[in-house]
Amino acid sequence: MKHLLTEEEHRDHADLVRRVTETWAASAADWERAGTLPAPVVRWCAEQGLMGAALPAEFGGGGSTAVRTGLRYEALGRISASLASLVNVHGMAAQTLVRWGTEHQWHKVLPALAAGERVAAICMTETGAGSDLSGIRTELAPGADGRWRLDGTKVFITFGGLADVFLVFAQREGRSVACLVDREHPGVTTHPMGDVLGLRAADLARVEFADCEIPAEHIVGTEGLGLHFLVPQALEHGRHAVAWMALGMLQASFDAVTAFVSGRRTFGRDLIEHGQIQSLLTRMGTDLEASKLMCVTASRAVDEGRLDASDRILMAKYFVCRVLEEHSAAAVQVLASRGVLEEGIAARAYRDSKVLNIIEGTTQIIERMLAPALLRAAASGGA
Repeated sequence: MKHLLTEEEHRDHADLVRRVTETWAASAADWERAGTLPAPVVRWCAEQGLMGAALPAEFGGGGSTAVRTGLRYEALGRISASLASLVNVHGMAAQTLVRWGTEHQWHKVLPALAAGERVAAICMTETGAGSDLSGIRTELAPGADGRWRLDGTKVFITFGGLADVFLVFAQREGRSVACLVDREHPGVTTHPMGDVLGLRAADLARVEFADCEIPAEHIVGTEGLGLHFLVPQALEHGRHAVAWMALGMLQASFDAVTAFVSGRRTFGRDLIEHGQIQSLLTRMGTDLEASKLMCVTASRAVDEGRLDASDRILMAKYFVCRVLEEHSAAAVQVLASRGVLEEGIAARAYRDSKVLNIIEGTTQIIERMLAPALLRAAASGGA
């Protein structure tokens, strides 16, 4: 990827890859078994400035570019999609506050999020509201003394069992609303949702709100804007992150396969001499190179404020997650007995790839969004 980056971008990325690998590569399988990230891992992310890297400096963040932010997700994704997801969901909530928060939220909430002193999670999904969030039934209703009362249940909340504060999407008389809720607030309970296919260390939880009184200053945005403005803001951040973390997982899978093939002989020949292995490595390596180009191009579009930035992010998420699912399966096949061991990256990447093709917009949802955009671009002579 060096040829796609500035010298400084490449140097910083290589340094983070080294640090995260040396510090945590041997621990990822333990996290999967435990179903969460240990507190020292979360502290490390905060100490490394990862939690607030992309937030504006005025709120205590690092003011990182989209390219540098993406490279951080790539480095974390090489080790664990769950680790990258911690930074992602935290960033989704924090960036939404940057765009739509109030003065109170900017000065009272964001600095702690930027420093990683508090971890944020987003509560969107319900049993009847997944890809179609218009089905949200969690309700925010007027309460006493100018406060609001929140009631409802959210499911599959990434790091719902660990977060200190939740950005909750609800409805009020059919109009979308959003609010901040502290974990320790009366009426908030969380329950682990274990035995999931992938992102096993992401502490997925069911979060219940029962007669939970919310102060008015915790309302985010204005009534009716939730699904039309706040959700797209959060999802675009998430899709950008998922594309890059999938790239890191694809890189790790490719590295594992090439290392295995380089030192292996079967049926009296080097493994690389077999045509099937040559085909697999060619497809994987070519798709890896294409994925790098798509991720960098999408991030550059964001940094340059280009009108096609959202479409570029969608294409990167769509392509990289799709080829990751294909090639992580192939990696398990090539590595054989080693590939099915939970200690290795291949098994985790295989399981996590399916989840990445669902979260922040399924493959099918993205196709519905991209097809009209591609048609418009073709009609206007673009590409």
